[in-house]
Amino acid sequence: MWFKSLSLGCLLMVGITCQVSLATELSLTIPKTSQKIKLDGELDEPFWQQATKVNLGYETRPGENIDARAKTTAYIIEDGDSLLIGIIAEDPEPSKIQASLKDRDTIWADDLLGFKIDTFNDHRKAYNFFVNPLGIQMDSIEDDIAGNEDRSWNAIWHSQGKITNKGYQVEIAVPFKVLRFPNTNGQKTWNIDFVRMYPRGYRYRFAYNKVERDKSCSVCQIGKISGFENIESGNNLEVTPYVSAQRADSRDLSVSREWQEGDFKFDGGVDVRWGVTDNSVLNATINPDFSQVEADAVQLDVNRTFALFFAERREFFLEGSDYFRTSLLNLLHTRNIANPDWGLKYTGKTGKHSYGILAASDNSTAFLLPGPQSSGLEGFDNLESDAFAGRYTYDIGDKSQIGGMITHRVGEDYKNTALSLDGKHYFTDEDVLRYQVVYSNSEDPEVLRAEPDYKGYGSGNGYAIAYNHKGHNWNWQASRYDFDENFRADLGFINQNGFSRDVVGLGHTWHGEEGDTFNRIHIGGDFDLRHDYTGQKLKEKSDVWININGPYQSYISFKAGVADTWYSNERVNGDINDGNCPMGCWFNQFSYKVSANFRPVTSVQLGLKYKNGDAVDFISGIEPAKRKNYKVWANWQVNRHWYFSTDYSITKLWQDRGDVFNSDVANLNSTYQFDKQQYIRLTVRYSNVDFNQNLVTSKNDKKRMGRQLLYAYKVNPRTVFFLGYSDKFDDDNSLQNFESNGRSIFSKFSYAFQL
Repeated sequence: MWFKSLSLGCLLMVGITCQVSLATELSLTIPKTSQKIKLDGELDEPFWQQATKVNLGYETRPGENIDARAKTTAYIIEDGDSLLIGIIAEDPEPSKIQASLKDRDTIWADDLLGFKIDTFNDHRKAYNFFVNPLGIQMDSIEDDIAGNEDRSWNAIWHSQGKITNKGYQVEIAVPFKVLRFPNTNGQKTWNIDFVRMYPRGYRYRFAYNKVERDKSCSVCQIGKISGFENIESGNNLEVTPYVSAQRADSRDLSVSREWQEGDFKFDGGVDVRWGVTDNSVLNATINPDFSQVEADAVQLDVNRTFALFFAERREFFLEGSDYFRTSLLNLLHTRNIANPDWGLKYTGKTGKHSYGILAASDNSTAFLLPGPQSSGLEGFDNLESDAFAGRYTYDIGDKSQIGGMITHRVGEDYKNTALSLDGKHYFTDEDVLRYQVVYSNSEDPEVLRAEPDYKGYGSGNGYAIAYNHKGHNWNWQASRYDFDENFRADLGFINQNGFSRDVVGLGHTWHGEEGDTFNRIHIGGDFDLRHDYTGQKLKEKSDVWININGPYQSYISFKAGVADTWYSNERVNGDINDGNCPMGCWFNQFSYKVSANFRPVTSVQLGLKYKNGDAVDFISGIEPAKRKNYKVWANWQVNRHWYFSTDYSITKLWQDRGDVFNSDVANLNSTYQFDKQQYIRLTVRYSNVDFNQNLVTSKNDKKRMGRQLLYAYKVNPRTVFFLGYSDKFDDDNSLQNFESNGRSIFSKFSYAFQL
């Protein structure tokens, strides 16, 4: 084809994120055995001879349902308590098998075997279970309706792998008690697919089921299995107590170099998970341990007008979080519940009805105050509040869904309530319409109302609607978001209100054929128009881009855009000077960015990003400026045990009067995995921001660094032991030496009792 001579491309996605039903005619019957499995990767138990056998005969990426280039055979059977899967992966070049010892859910670059299973037979969600050749696990929940994959979900299941002279093979046992499914008598019908990831020059995907690229779904395209008579998940009572200890020392280097040693603080609590029925789960926690064991990566927050987003990592909130997702908006961001005494959550699905309820008591309260062009975080450490969220959805037909949600947070002289109605409807296999209507009511605490720049919120509303078409080669989309200036969702993450936004876009994809250098080239563009609640135009922007996937599991992307943007001085963070725009200014902007990554060998991934173009200086005043950002990153599986990753970025903002600031940000992670259960990890986070004091008189230079050494022993996701040391460095240019001003040692132990 014409694009054979181009160079570089991108890492292929393991699956297709899609949203439409395609009934697959494949059907399997699953036998039952009374024999017990010994998980050793050998597949030498007699019952494997009676198991249902399937071949993963299709290459679905980069080829489109062509013959798989390596043979893979899967066996499936059940023993009344667990679903048993054995898979044999033959390899014409076994020496190229990528297999590493890592923590669970971090093996994405390895050879992988696994399956996805839809236990409700509704083509909407699937559990994904994958293992690498050494039996390291990765699991997730794939949601066709929400259009995402939740990799934070962790189940307790069992696996083992073995590399042979012909390839490798794995054995998997998934207890039925970790799955949710309808509690029906007799034979059950589920849906299943088997998948193999084969990373070589390209990242090949082999599967049991075909994948049609003009279908807007993934779960809907997997085949049926029947059997599982008289199985039940059981009540599955899991009790996980924890104990923790921590000591923190500090010193004020501007006064003394002597350490002020802190006392050891001990804590404890318990989490409970109870499978009330086969398809519903109750989670409860008392004095939960919501500490972040591992630090978030550093993000640059200089010259930004909107609050930064940090993902949830805490186990209690991650369980069943998919039941609270809505079609278009993030109405529940549980990191807003910062320091709870207790929490309670109930989630489940009965027939076409799905539901989730969450309640917690929080010792502190923090929420976003959004605006048309900025947002700021307000925190009240002494304001206790109670948080509640409820979500209900109803399945319509084979593919569509409608739902409602409420979030409510209340404390002394404070209250916020948000209500939502949303839906997702399919008109064809390629066309989907999503919509959401929201309403909120807010009463703010007196301490916030007393601030001089406070604006009242009261009641507010908004809506969002989006239409998407995804065909084999053509895709297009149109969307509109509209929120008035009073809308707030304090338990969610919606950091903009008082605006409307209209977007239309069009794209075309060329798919490579066998022998082509590039397996995918996508070009596209969109037009974006925004206004504030008064009708003032905020932005008119046009973008074009090209993305290329190719050899060495490579990716290259180029995007350019032109925009007319209007900025005012009415901002919630209130610390921006008038500059040259006392009422507001128009800025004509052009910018572009290039990003690429590739694997020169399977164990090494290198990447870069470069951004350049017009910007706005919000620090020394609202003035036109230029901005550059360079970022390089690398991931290296040094050997089977040692993994290293790092990224380094440089950002520069300047204008006619000189540089405004220069910054360096670096993140480093180095992990040595002793075996499947234990590792030691070194983490370093560093940032340095230098301001031009001739232009910026209100800010000091900021240099920060944090280091952490962590030992972990994990029997399963909830039976864990951590022992760690961390220190921090802070310098605002007032210290002669860059030295540590804080250090701590901490330990945690938790054990999951399965009753």
